[in-house]
Amino acid sequence: MDLHLSKMLTMLENQFNANLTEWEKFLDFFRLQQLEEGEHWVRVGELCEDFFYISEGIVRIYYVDQEGNEVNEGFYDEGKLLGPISSFANGAPCQYFIQALEPCTLVVANYPQFHAYAYDKPELLRFEITFMQSLFVSNAKRDAKRLLSNGEQRYRWFCREYPHFLERIPQYHIASFLSMTPVSLSRLRKKSLE
Repeated sequence: MDLHLSKMLTMLENQFNANLTEWEKFLDFFRLQQLEEGEHWVRVGELCEDFFYISEGIVRIYYVDQEGNEVNEGFYDEGKLLGPISSFANGAPCQYFIQALEPCTLVVANYPQFHAYAYDKPELLRFEITFMQSLFVSNAKRDAKRLLSNGEQRYRWFCREYPHFLERIPQYHIASFLSMTPVSLSRLRKKSLE
């Protein structure tokens, strides 16, 4: 079995308590995809029916605001499942960009095909429901923290929740995610080191 598929299966077993009896058939839905640093997996306006597991690398989700500024919504690294749920759930074009911040190895599957296969298989449906719920809960927690905290609180929260990103993601991306300027972030970083 491929190393990347093996990593994904271990994560599914541990994080989602997935105990699938048909792993081999399950794995038939997945394929590997490589992304170069800076390459987009999906862009605004594109239809996307796929979701993916990040085996290696970091991706970001971002929007472009009315002034043309990129606004980071989130960063996702190894061991995460991700996909434009609103796009593949209702057939609407994707509303945001997903871009590699590092070279990435993704394990990709088509959601409608996976869902059709899982429809009458309780263990796969449990995984699917748990996956959707975990995305919703983690996004809701993250968004609440970003919306209800001041700049310093957001920065401390980011350092606590995502310390592994501090050296891997450019500071201007982190500043955008925290809704502050790079200068403000630099001041907070200096203050935290004092």
